[in-house]
Amino acid sequence: DLNNEWRVIYEYMEKKTVGSSSPVSSPCFDRGRYNVLCFELKQLYVAITRARQRLWICERDGLSSPMFDYWRELNVVQVREFGYSFAKEMQVSSTLDNWRER
Repeated sequence: DLNNEWRVIYEYMEKKTVGSSSPVSSPCFDRGRYNVLCFELKQLYVAITRARQRLWICERDGLSSPMFDYWRELNVVQVREFGYSFAKEMQVSSTLDNWRER
């Protein structure tokens, strides 16, 4: 079950404190057991490293909450509720000239 697989992030967070200078050993990670999670993390890595300005990650079932909680702890994400005003904020107008410049 994918929900339980993401919990390995919480195991890591329990061993690590933000701002600590001491190294933290990685949690015991069995690739066979966490096969789906490995696939999800690879896709996430590609999305993060390819984003140029902003990266929007939409989550509706809460399965990856451990990852968002970890990012919140590091203060690297803003978590927003999706609604009409948020959808309008995400929209960016562009012209043909804008596309040509890129």
